[in-house]
Amino acid sequence: MPLRLGTINVWGLPRAFAQDVKSRIQLLASRFQDLALDVLLIQEAWTDPVQDTLRNAALEAGFEVADGGLSNGGLMVFSRLPIRSNRFETFRFRGDPERLAQGEFLGGKGFQTVRLEGEQGSLHLINTHLHACYRHARPGLNSAVRAAQLLQIVGTLNEIDGTAVVGGDFNCTRSDLEYEIFSGLTGSFELGDGQSYPTVSKSNYYRRHRIRADKQIDYLFVRPNEGEQCRTINPGTLFDERVRIGLRDRSLSDHFGFRASFDSSRVATAMNQTPLFDPKIFDRARDLLRLGQDEADRREREHFVSAGNWAVAAVVAAGMRRHPALGRRRFIKSAAGAMAAVALMPTVGYGMLARLDSDYKRDAFDDARQILARIESRPRAETA
Repeated sequence: MPLRLGTINVWGLPRAFAQDVKSRIQLLASRFQDLALDVLLIQEAWTDPVQDTLRNAALEAGFEVADGGLSNGGLMVFSRLPIRSNRFETFRFRGDPERLAQGEFLGGKGFQTVRLEGEQGSLHLINTHLHACYRHARPGLNSAVRAAQLLQIVGTLNEIDGTAVVGGDFNCTRSDLEYEIFSGLTGSFELGDGQSYPTVSKSNYYRRHRIRADKQIDYLFVRPNEGEQCRTINPGTLFDERVRIGLRDRSLSDHFGFRASFDSSRVATAMNQTPLFDPKIFDRARDLLRLGQDEADRREREHFVSAGNWAVAAVVAAGMRRHPALGRRRFIKSAAGAMAAVALMPTVGYGMLARLDSDYKRDAFDDARQILARIESRPRAETA
């Protein structure tokens, strides 16, 4: 029997960062009762009220719920199949700490691994929300971060036996290298049946002023069990209808969701070893990771320079305070002392950014390279 899947980024941020949150989430939750899905993956359920509203509606609709409270990176899974385990892992690369408004560093994105009990045995799901496209001038850096995050998911996926589903908000398109790297290294195929189903679209009320072309960035992938092949059934957008909020027809989120079903069958030729990978995929992955590493090194140098400049300013201000000509001018002397103290703060801050931030980012790319090396060292496939 086909398994019916869906994924939706609900845009459930605090009200300062999203529009019509309470109304949208309530209207979205009201649709769960008649939702013809076996599994729904949720992203961006960032706040307690959003999670509570979605959780309660899902339970009333007969779903089981897997989440982890506010330490779940905004991820939730609703399933009509029994949930046997649930685990959340934070991405090692979390964004730039000084860019607080972007939320990537403080939000703690990652991926959720859920084991379900189906008719044919266990089925694993991985629900994720990857790094957003903040560096518009250098999109390759966005791809480098997502490649490292996807390789972290690949490392977990390689430890899972049997059929596995990976879905969520990937924040990339089919033309991006990280998409090719992920699908190529995992042997997964996208449940899109070769078509594009835009989930970021100017037909969405909250994207109505969008200039760029519509695109799909929310996906469902299946990695089949060994010796099986999967078939996509009825793919399409989800929660794309307009709803009345206030005096206008609006959308349920700034994303449309994506849905698809799949079933699997045995194939005559089974693989007795791991799949044969295209060597170019490893080269492209290494190039992206190297780009990310170079950016971490550049940021370190830049932050050390900034720390040094502020340190010089602090020394100059302290020297002014001790200048004999200011001995009787208490106001100017006090102001110079305050300037020295103020200049020390960014000196320490930029110094910490240069050291700690760059180190953790280099570690994230190093970990991704190690996962890539392990995959590359595995024996190649041979058909039986």
